[in-house]
Amino acid sequence: MVAELFQEEDRAREMAGKLIQLAQRSPAAACAEREGLLAFLRGPMERHMRYEEAAIFPHFQAHGLAEEVQVALKHHAALREATEALANVAPDGDVAARIANVARLLLHHTNFEGDYIYPELTHDEWRELIRETVRPGV
Repeated sequence: MVAELFQEEDRAREMAGKLIQLAQRSPAAACAEREGLLAFLRGPMERHMRYEEAAIFPHFQAHGLAEEVQVALKHHAALREATEALANVAPDGDVAARIANVARLLLHHTNFEGDYIYPELTHDEWRELIRETVRPGV
């Protein structure tokens, strides 16, 4: 699961960067990505955030990263709120701006975790986390 977590974050980071550029270059093209982005945010990204909240963040808190976890939880809440705002914006509304906002939040969040949370654990702490969060039967 931890390997999947990193792969999903890499995918989200790459997607976010492309969407920000697309929204700036061609709002119409960005709008065409709306449904795919919503599917990603409500599917893989939501599962990713729930997994972090249930299995990963408690370990980070136990290692003295409670403040960082609180920031990450605020990011999750902001992403969920922005996802719903994107879903509910009228087709004639500023869809491209909503897409750029979600992408910016996604990029900010994945960079925050990668720069400020993940490096705080030692190699042994990561190994322990992986052992403790491995799915039975895998």
